[in-house]
Amino acid sequence: MTTIDLGTSAAEPLTLADAKAWARIERDDEDDLIASLITAARQTIERETGLALLRRSFKLLIDPVPTDGPVAATRRPLVSIDAVDAYDATGAPVGFDVGTAIIPDLPGIDAFYLTPIVIAAAVNGVEIDFTAGFGPNGCPADLLLAMKAMVAAGYEARALVPSGEAAGLRPAIAARLLAPYRQARL
Repeated sequence: MTTIDLGTSAAEPLTLADAKAWARIERDDEDDLIASLITAARQTIERETGLALLRRSFKLLIDPVPTDGPVAATRRPLVSIDAVDAYDATGAPVGFDVGTAIIPDLPGIDAFYLTPIVIAAAVNGVEIDFTAGFGPNGCPADLLLAMKAMVAAGYEARALVPSGEAAGLRPAIAARLLAPYRQARL
């Protein structure tokens, strides 16, 4: 399975003002650096947890198509299925109604089922467009706190660590706050 991010929101879940207040930064001449640390912290959290901290669209490419059981959404929380396209034996796309991907109504389950008609048509794979992420002002407070801690650590260590590695700094508090959101892998 491959996931393609089809676009991000213009606004980060953590504002520049909140990050600066947390890190006790009063000067404005490094706002661009702090904004880049905010983006890097969000991307790091999303990569490590599978969450989408901003609501946006994704495309999931599946080949081979599972014939039974649910397909886990690669970004959580799953909001909606927006398009279902199967590829037949000749590689031609066959569009299906979004109702052919069924999201179970179970709390905490971010997965969907493909109907047998989609599975039968998807000889060369299937593409699912879906929306995932927290809505405006919907990002949980503990994730915002982890972002703040990561931004502050990156800012404090900016002279000690090469710029490309600053985003990888993870204070212990951030690691503890992210732990419940990590998905177990078998």
